[in-house]
Amino acid sequence: MKEILVYSNKTGPRLEYILNQIFQNHLGCKVEITQDELYFVSSQKIRINYSNKKLESDLHIPCNGLLFEQDISEKEINFLMWGELPAFFGMPHADIPFDLLASAFYLISRYEEYLPFEPDVFERFPHHQSCAYQGSFLHLPLVDLWMVQIAGMLNIEFHAASQYHFLPTYDIDIAYSYLGKGIRRNIGGFIRDLMKGKWKQCRQRLAVLWAGQKDPYDAYDSLDEMHEVYQLKPIYFLLLSQGGPLDKNLHPATGAMKKLIIKLKTKYTCGIHPSWQSHSHDDILRSEIRHLGGKVIHSRQHYIRFNLPDTYRQLLLSGIRMEYSMGYGSINGFRASTSLPFHWFDLKNNASTELMVHPFCFMECNARFEQRQDPLSSLAEMRHYQNVVQSVGGQYIMIWHNFALGSEQEWLEWKNIYFQFISEHPLKNNQTG
Repeated sequence: MKEILVYSNKTGPRLEYILNQIFQNHLGCKVEITQDELYFVSSQKIRINYSNKKLESDLHIPCNGLLFEQDISEKEINFLMWGELPAFFGMPHADIPFDLLASAFYLISRYEEYLPFEPDVFERFPHHQSCAYQGSFLHLPLVDLWMVQIAGMLNIEFHAASQYHFLPTYDIDIAYSYLGKGIRRNIGGFIRDLMKGKWKQCRQRLAVLWAGQKDPYDAYDSLDEMHEVYQLKPIYFLLLSQGGPLDKNLHPATGAMKKLIIKLKTKYTCGIHPSWQSHSHDDILRSEIRHLGGKVIHSRQHYIRFNLPDTYRQLLLSGIRMEYSMGYGSINGFRASTSLPFHWFDLKNNASTELMVHPFCFMECNARFEQRQDPLSSLAEMRHYQNVVQSVGGQYIMIWHNFALGSEQEWLEWKNIYFQFISEHPLKNNQTG
């Protein structure tokens, strides 16, 4: 293991956090911080000077002071280029012309989401107000790319291919189209379809409920077969709400939902998909977690609705330790500018936490409904993320929904591109779950 010695005339939790994330968690190096100049310049370790002094070192990163602040305040963001990579917090006259550590911390901590912003219609932080969108690097895991560049400058061996992981995940917002909805809901749905002249849906509903035809949202068996062939270990996130305008899954007490939970938990890691109504309501969230049963530590927010720090604090108090909402519900890309898992840093408490955040970068509903892509364009986007995440040894997480992978005609081309992507995806045996 390579040893890195970092000189800084100050230290604190923010600096310690980002150094561990970058050099220990990503590059596999042991990191030590010192304020002793003599010890630093005489050391045989890899030396990084993180200050505005001129000291003999292997790498000089300038310091803009953000990592030693205790508060949260607006920062001026001016973009520049570091070779072929975007950057900000520019500071000339150093080996690296910007405060890379402060920039990485700003992006990974989601610093900008603690500042005032105008929420979107789903009460979320809008992607177009983000630094990554405004700097045209939302499609890149920029922090990871910076780290690969740093590794090269310090002659640190970095084997991206061996560290790369692919993790498919599925959000079960509506488990079945017709199955398990009960006589009253199905009769009401049948009458509505009939009055609107939706003859196909009427015939389909009758075929599922009375002729035993597979429900069009039932993609579970075909996914099982695919997972087995390619040795995939996915995670399923189940919405187990009591119902509501934006929470339309089956009631968790229904027989169909109970059977599905047992079926999925028997084979896979399952997590909770906290409902819209559970947001800021601890009792509702705990009730939904109980319906999933057992010790539940994995979670992804329905509609990707979360606010920092409140949502993550609520999840921690409810026993969640692995969180998968770090992405946008309005566009694909890298919300935290990294593809690697990281411990959530609670900026208001100025401390790292036990919550491990797993970023995702692709969701099929973003591609189709928000970006208005056709299936082939989305396949190209999926391949782009595969290539860039593989190049940095990251974790490639994508989201699909069961309704997009069943037998609905309008989704068949999308299902085909997903199965095509899986069939051609390299390193199928190098997954985590």
